[in-house]
Amino acid sequence: MTSKKNAAVSLARAASLCAVAGIISACGGGSDDSSIQPQTTPPPPPAVPTTPTTSVRFTNVTAQSNISFTQGYVGVADLSSVPNATGGNNLPQADFQQRFASGVAAGDYDQDGDIDLFIVRGNIGPNRLYRNDGNNAFTDVAAVAGLAFTRTSTSNYSHSGPSFADIDGDGDLDLFIGSISNDPPLLFANNGDGTFTNITQGSGIDQLDARGNISSAFGDYDLDGDLDLFVTHWGTSREQQDDTQHLWRNDSTDSQVLFTSVSMEAGISVDVLGPTPFGSALGPNVDYSFSPVFTDINNDGYPDILYAGDFNTSRVFINSQDGTFVNTTDLDVIIDRNGMGQAVGDYDGDGDMDWFVSSIYSQPDAQGNRNFEVGNRLYRNDGNGVFEDVTAETGVMDGGWGWGSCFADFNADGLLDIYHTNGWINGVTNAEFSNDTSRLFIANGEGQFTDQAADAGVDDPELGRGIVCADFDNDGDVDIFQAHQDPVNAGTLWRNDANPENYLTVRLQGTAPNTEGFGARIIAQVAGMTDQVREVTIGSNFTSQNPTWQYFGLGNVSVIDELRVEWLDGQETVLSDVNTGQVLTIRHPSL
Repeated sequence: MTSKKNAAVSLARAASLCAVAGIISACGGGSDDSSIQPQTTPPPPPAVPTTPTTSVRFTNVTAQSNISFTQGYVGVADLSSVPNATGGNNLPQADFQQRFASGVAAGDYDQDGDIDLFIVRGNIGPNRLYRNDGNNAFTDVAAVAGLAFTRTSTSNYSHSGPSFADIDGDGDLDLFIGSISNDPPLLFANNGDGTFTNITQGSGIDQLDARGNISSAFGDYDLDGDLDLFVTHWGTSREQQDDTQHLWRNDSTDSQVLFTSVSMEAGISVDVLGPTPFGSALGPNVDYSFSPVFTDINNDGYPDILYAGDFNTSRVFINSQDGTFVNTTDLDVIIDRNGMGQAVGDYDGDGDMDWFVSSIYSQPDAQGNRNFEVGNRLYRNDGNGVFEDVTAETGVMDGGWGWGSCFADFNADGLLDIYHTNGWINGVTNAEFSNDTSRLFIANGEGQFTDQAADAGVDDPELGRGIVCADFDNDGDVDIFQAHQDPVNAGTLWRNDANPENYLTVRLQGTAPNTEGFGARIIAQVAGMTDQVREVTIGSNFTSQNPTWQYFGLGNVSVIDELRVEWLDGQETVLSDVNTGQVLTIRHPSL
């Protein structure tokens, strides 16, 4: 990196080595009571950005991919038949969780060089473990892997928010599976032979008793080398003095995987609930957290915690470097109101991690009233972990009822774009979201974005939830997997047809137990171009994750002048004159 701030990052690393007039919109949404305003002055209207010059086109290749499944829950309530009502705290939270819970984990679990998918389907049938066989063809091997059923040999718990991560540090991807409806979350160890073993009992995770374990993220917040866990719990009732069971420290030994709940001692629990959330459907003393990520937002070498939350409960926790966190959420800035999905990335090229949160934005009705006026939020980082709301000037506000989100360079021009899926069921709000189309905000190079979903062919109206943004066919561009609620097939694979010549995919091999290189910064420098910075995270897009492989679009550049990896333990790897058009594995200097 060329800035003084980025030099400071290296020094620091080296030194430290989401109610519709009440309960109905609680199913992951916000109040549509237009008489209640989230702030004194509504946010300004979206900007009208200039159109990006580099286009992109996607093709739906689901049919030939062999990905086919449905998603749902036995006995799910039909919320469209429930009348809007106030004070609905007696309505079952589990029914609402069923309307948004689902999930997909992404990673190379079998270490064959491509990205596989693990999909939870609710409880209506077996989970899917789709092994990537190349060329966008997948085979479901969940039964052979021991992941098809989790409750009995023929039935599943109600699952949500799975994540692949190397929990035990043995070099392959293990699996955490969240849950809803008071069902248990689970841990599975990868046996290294294509099978998994349930190791939940005695792991500490068997003590997690939240009503919902919606999304999950992993990261080494205490810099002891192993991966800790953060779990979100939308719809779980808590008292102010409770351990909210969000942060789980990895205390594993060579013979035992063990997680310890440290939310109280780390200072997380006291600030999760806070004051009565704005427009909250289930009332006070309820956890509305949705999508978490560990990421270093103040460039001090220690991973911080961000999570998107419903009803003005999104949070920013800064790592105090002593095992505790400080809540630095500025409620005058973090105003996403109904935060659902999230993504972190350096969209403006200044060397720090910015934060995108998907939310709800509705069009005015015939009388000019707008029930949901806040919309998505893009928070620009000043480099010190302080965010500025730049949504209006960047043009990303209008995303309908947003869910899973990601930053990725879809057109390989060197700029991070934003994709998010969206949608909500008919009859539950006064606003209409059942025909929402997904958004593809393409960066124009001037700090603004233009929605090109229609031009790109991804403006589908599915009721989307989780997403994965990754190069599934290893052809040098970022594809999209979308998990949704279509009754015929609840997954769509979008193949990116950009096919650029100049790109670089970087896969890190870290030292055990942090074998995927969590927390590392990868910086690509090319003369005459803004440095591209990627941070390796194992976070949640919303009940879903991207793999840890990092993608760089290079436009017309065929050689990267310098590629630098700043590892979490303070060491560096520097490569010069790196050819593009390849997948590059970089090993930690100690390996």
